[in-house]
Amino acid sequence: MKVESAICQVSDSFVNGTNDREAYPKRWVAALVQMNCEKKVAAKLDKMGIANYVPVLPEEHQWSDRKKRIDRVVIPMVVFVRLAQNEEDEFRRLSFILKFITYPGSNELATPIPDEQIEKLKYLLHNADAKVSIVDNLKVGDKVRIVRGPMRGLDGELSYIEENKPIVAIRIDGLGYACVSVEKINLEVI
Repeated sequence: MKVESAICQVSDSFVNGTNDREAYPKRWVAALVQMNCEKKVAAKLDKMGIANYVPVLPEEHQWSDRKKRIDRVVIPMVVFVRLAQNEEDEFRRLSFILKFITYPGSNELATPIPDEQIEKLKYLLHNADAKVSIVDNLKVGDKVRIVRGPMRGLDGELSYIEENKPIVAIRIDGLGYACVSVEKINLEVI
């Protein structure tokens, strides 16, 4: 009887072919897609039930006869996708996915991006009152925290670019930095 109950307990805890509940945890990876197809790919992934994120920033465009508010894609040709490591190879074979972004020389199919970095990017884009850009060759400076304004509480790294104008950067592994200009009085070094 003890043997039967032990077998039931082990078989009840099997997940993804192992008895480890965290055998294949989901993680964010960056998928490269065709130019100007980021939102279409995100819609297809939504229909497939795959968690994804396309960083966009609302902008107002002015023409001679009208104004229109559009969502500008901040990182062209990139869709962040939340997958388990064992799902990546199958996902890469979808016709609308060109490849995953990885570090040069990496053995992994896709470089994982920490959840915290994606959350900080979402927060930055939601609260930024200036244009946000992605910079891949930023010199990493002091770690800072925004203490005033709509992005209060956001931690990032500081770089002085263009005549000592402070820029707060949020690192995104494998891609670079999401950057936004912030007034010096709103920053404190941590």
